Amino acid sequence: MKRLAVLILSLLGPRLAWASTPEVAANPRQNLAAPARSHWAFVPPASIIPPGVGGGVAANPIDAFILAKLREKKIEPVDGASRPELLRRVTYDLTGLPPTPSELKEFLEDSSSSAYEKVVDRLLASPSFGERWAQHWLDLAHYADSNGFELDLDRPDAWRYRDWVVRALNEDVPYDRFLTLQLAGDEAAPGSQEALIATGFARCGPFEIVSGNIDPEVRRQNELTGVTSTVGSVFLGLTLGCARCHDHKFDPLPTTDYYRLQAFFAGTQFNDVPIHAEGEKATEKQGTPRIEALVQPLQAAKAELEKPYRERLQRLREAGLTLEERAVRDKPMEQRTPEEVRLFEGTSVALNLTWEAVAEAVSQNPVDFAAREALKRQISELQRRLPKPLAHAMSMTEGTNGIPETRVLRRGDLKNPQAVVDPAPPAVLRGAMTVGDVFESPVVPLDSTHSGRRLALARWFVATNNPLTARVMVNRLWQHHFGQGLVATPSDFGTRGALPSNQELLDWLAQELIRTGWRLKPMHRLMVTSQAYRRSSRNLDASGRSSDPGNRYWGRRNRRRMEAEGLRDSMLAVAGLLNQRIGGPGVHIPLEPEVESLIFTEAEVVELWPVERDLAEQARRSIYVHRKRNVHYPLFDAFDAPDALTSCPERPVSTHAPQALVLLNSGFAQQTADAFARLLLRHSSEDQARIEEAFLRCFARPPTPEEGKRTRKFVRADARPELDRWTDLTLALLNSNEFVYVP
Repeated sequence: MKRLAVLILSLLGPRLAWASTPEVAANPRQNLAAPARSHWAFVPPASIIPPGVGGGVAANPIDAFILAKLREKKIEPVDGASRPELLRRVTYDLTGLPPTPSELKEFLEDSSSSAYEKVVDRLLASPSFGERWAQHWLDLAHYADSNGFELDLDRPDAWRYRDWVVRALNEDVPYDRFLTLQLAGDEAAPGSQEALIATGFARCGPFEIVSGNIDPEVRRQNELTGVTSTVGSVFLGLTLGCARCHDHKFDPLPTTDYYRLQAFFAGTQFNDVPIHAEGEKATEKQGTPRIEALVQPLQAAKAELEKPYRERLQRLREAGLTLEERAVRDKPMEQRTPEEVRLFEGTSVALNLTWEAVAEAVSQNPVDFAAREALKRQISELQRRLPKPLAHAMSMTEGTNGIPETRVLRRGDLKNPQAVVDPAPPAVLRGAMTVGDVFESPVVPLDSTHSGRRLALARWFVATNNPLTARVMVNRLWQHHFGQGLVATPSDFGTRGALPSNQELLDWLAQELIRTGWRLKPMHRLMVTSQAYRRSSRNLDASGRSSDPGNRYWGRRNRRRMEAEGLRDSMLAVAGLLNQRIGGPGVHIPLEPEVESLIFTEAEVVELWPVERDLAEQARRSIYVHRKRNVHYPLFDAFDAPDALTSCPERPVSTHAPQALVLLNSGFAQQTADAFARLLLRHSSEDQARIEEAFLRCFARPPTPEEGKRTRKFVRADARPELDRWTDLTLALLNSNEFVYVP
């Protein structure tokens, strides 16, 4: 058997190369295969001129590239979408909301040649633009309002980073600045609170805090791993995290490159830096004692109620100790041996009473449980009146330019360090950037508290000859406007990623982004005003067949389902409920009772999920809903919202029964349909006017004669109360394919 195993390993050895980490080469590029180094994405784009089409150049350069490719592939593009379809499409794409009936009316009545462009400019200037596009960026940063893992503690200041992203996009902060502030805001803009908040990008991922002990070095390495992998995938579109334990199996990214990138962050500290004014601290001190004086007797009463339960639980746990454990606990601390110290610490953990255990014990007595819950609610009501917590920036900073060394870790094992490496970008990209902005090593410290490493990295990212940064970003914009990127794997531009469907267009867009000063709004405008964007999503020909079934060359428009957040926001909007107040801490919206009982015991809800009582606040946009990693809102879960555990470059689009159940039976759907029906009843006393208003709100079009006839018959079908009949109609409209899908 042993000889057989040796034979198998000898035959498969080359295929099992991933199982070991090669020695660190003096020249990290010597192991890179030449074909991989010449991969299209690792070569800076050459200067490109839009092709001529039919003797001239299309009005929008994007169309010149698209039409040239369609002619090359002998694909006939479809006609343009109708004006109502186009308005609904662009309004949703740019703001995540449906157009209002008045906006539709204004657009249809505008016969000028610039009517559509005026709509685009209005939408780009809307505050809703930043909210819509911030959600795409937060998916990449895997943002949430809690840490995740076992305890899943809340992050009281995480929302400041979310709001910073919204503001930055609304103000059209150039992408090179946007990137730099998130990587090195404290170095790029010393003293700026906004810049500090921007560095929260590195803090968005899960953070391991559990009830047991974690090796601080392991925790720190996990932090660096999260930052390094996220930076590589989000900004460079590379699966650099695959090189942490071994050389990348497909891309020219040796393990040394992974740890060289990690070295840029070696001196960082994850801190919650105070950003409040001194006067705010004084105000907090004045208001807090008064509330605490009211809370104290209630907490004392709660503690007195819990006391016999705590004592009983403590006795039961102590009864489980062995004689040896009892003897160690009775022994004076200074007389304990190292082994006894460990035993003492272990028994202390076992004897520790959690509040969950006490709550569970009290819940066995209905009278005491009810009394305890009443006290908890009184305490909670008082604590809501406490002054707001002092502001902090959830940031990444450096305390000194004395940076700890970074070593390559064999197989990613912290206990198996290899050679020391200095900070440097991936060698394959450095080698491609032979002229212009070239990364210089070593990095010169900025001052006594800033190494300058992250600022140097950010400047290298946004160098005009960087092969990837601009390409990756314009591809993400294209992806969200057209349904799929020009590179269909938006966070993998490596050799195993998808090839561009139109590389000339991708490269021209990347160059255009740089030429226009890295501003994103002009790129949005360029894309959504193209004829390619305005095409219909209907079949290419009368036969219903297509020579490009995957629509790889953009001869038509892809019909797309709304994302989870956009669906919820659109439902609130058409029902007249949407609260468009911008910013602030995340709102705890009601959970479905079944979900609440599955996650929390009855004794935990008040502490762990304090639902916002103001109904108007519950109707805020979904980007402002409190995102707790271990608590999944059913509507978001059903419609493929990411779990925020890893960076999400592209959401899946699944179809399954729970989606229909959520949209038909959930409390949110029922309440929204009820509000929508009440709005229609207030709108007019005539059935036809109500029906037209409903269709305009949901579909941005009036009903056809047949739809109008069937709908009138539906709302007059029985003798139930009028509100019930119209609520059934509005619920049906909100569940229709035409509402859930954008043409």
